[in-house]
Amino acid sequence: MIEAKTFTVEYELASVVFYQQVQAKDMEEAKLMVRQQQSTANIRAVTLFNDEEII
Repeated sequence: MIEAKTFTVEYELASVVFYQQVQAKDMEEAKLMVRQQQSTANIRAVTLFNDEEII
């Protein structure tokens, strides 16, 4: 079983700030998921959206 948590990733792209929610096991994986979609984005913050585990 993979336990995933919901993270909100804040990133900047072309001087516009975006927020994206992702399901990941930790903050590093959340950043990686956004970076794979938006390779030139500047990731500004990663926060834990909730503390519920999805099984």
